[in-house]
Amino acid sequence: MADHRYQRQTILDPAVADLLSGMEQKQSLQQLSRKERQKKNKEHAKITARREQRATYDLPPFIRQMIKEMAENNAVPASQIVTLALVRFINDIQEGKVDIGDYKQPSRSPRYDWNLVLPEGLYPQEIQKKRPLKV
Repeated sequence: MADHRYQRQTILDPAVADLLSGMEQKQSLQQLSRKERQKKNKEHAKITARREQRATYDLPPFIRQMIKEMAENNAVPASQIVTLALVRFINDIQEGKVDIGDYKQPSRSPRYDWNLVLPEGLYPQEIQKKRPLKV
């Protein structure tokens, strides 16, 4: 009986894996009817067009929850709540109302020189109640 710990692992070059994945997608598209292919192509074009507007950021769960609640309470998309907040923040920075330097602390990451550390008093009371002790 062969020892499973010593089986050879197949290592696939990322470029080859990407090429194979693309070929599999094309093959699965060819199996669809013409109408279904057109629908898939339209969906793909729509997603590709929106890609320039999308961004991903790490946010603490309590902030994401607050954004979600604000969006639901106002019956607007969460992304528009975040856009409003960011535009106002950028304006405050440009007008000198907020100085990011006040929150900088040295980072131990080789990628970043600084981290922003936000003081407890910065959060509104309702957020402080929802916020866990350590973030």
